[in-house]
Amino acid sequence: MITPVPPLPKLRPMEAVSALYQGSDVDLTGAILRDLSHQVFHGPEIEPAGSAQRFMARLSHRLLKATTRLESNGPSGQVYQNRLLERSGHPYARALLNSTTQETASLVEGGDPMNGPYLMLAPSVRENGDRWDHLFFNSVQGKDVQFRFIRETRATYEQAKAMLGSGQPVRLKAVAAGTGLSLILAYDKLIQEGHDPASITALITDRDSANTGKTKHLLQKLANTKGNRFTCNNGYGIAARTEDLFKDPSSEGTEAEFDIVTAVGILEYFEGTASHTTRERLGLPGAEGGLLDTDLAARLAAMTAAGGHLIINTYRDHASVRILELFGKRFTFRDRTHVTALLDPHGFKPLKSAGSANIYDVEVFINGAVPTLRQSILDEENFT
Repeated sequence: MITPVPPLPKLRPMEAVSALYQGSDVDLTGAILRDLSHQVFHGPEIEPAGSAQRFMARLSHRLLKATTRLESNGPSGQVYQNRLLERSGHPYARALLNSTTQETASLVEGGDPMNGPYLMLAPSVRENGDRWDHLFFNSVQGKDVQFRFIRETRATYEQAKAMLGSGQPVRLKAVAAGTGLSLILAYDKLIQEGHDPASITALITDRDSANTGKTKHLLQKLANTKGNRFTCNNGYGIAARTEDLFKDPSSEGTEAEFDIVTAVGILEYFEGTASHTTRERLGLPGAEGGLLDTDLAARLAAMTAAGGHLIINTYRDHASVRILELFGKRFTFRDRTHVTALLDPHGFKPLKSAGSANIYDVEVFINGAVPTLRQSILDEENFT
């Protein structure tokens, strides 16, 4: 029987984000995550945005295209101006308009505001959202982010549970995971269900030290993560660290191969195999000298054990994505065919689709030869 989740204090989405990653109230943090976890694992299915919202996204794109101006484009970055967004005063709007450095010009920056769509899933947070919260976080893009988050978290949890149920230990890694909320929820649920903490190793990495710092802060406030921190001495547990995927792995004892790797929300920033790109649409020159999607695929293959699983997403073109492009964001668009073609030379084979929405498909791939025992587990496993 599922225990009902008690109501939270009245928090708007960004207040809930702040409570998680900056606050010191342990009880409040636990209550927010219980509410969110209940929605992810036991709540009603979150449907992708429907035709009315897709139509509004096209209108919004036209309106913002007509009203957005590039205010400056100097050595320090880009600053955009849009009076409609400025009047909202919303953190997400500021994240779009604020200066972005040249090094990360293509990334959707903003840190905390990017976690807003996840917190809208918690019923007691969503009901306190105002008009701007719903416009930004329940847009086509926002709903797809929520959908992707749920399917990624469930796929991670289900595969890990299947391995643990067979008596095997499991090693999980979230790559470029921002503040790592998906893996934290999956790990927390596994421990709550009574799985041996000594059988689970979970690593959350990101190249942004600010993101990993917030993840560490959150890990310190949850009983199941605070009491099971990874160290070189115990060789298991959960941890977060700053890591550049394309540099030599650290010597902290976590550089071994992983059974489950999630690389969600990263592939779309790498040029290479694609249907088309932002640069092509805008008539911009291609990026020179940068890392390609094949470089990312090679790194993912190197860290995924034989028979291990990679959870990754597609990224399809849509008017809501073109809104982000108005503010200097640059993307590479891929469907399942392109992702499969990219990963195939590196030994990955498509295993299961964890779900499809307007922009994202969440796809599960398996790496190389499949051991007999693990294949039997996969045959019995039902991905949602």
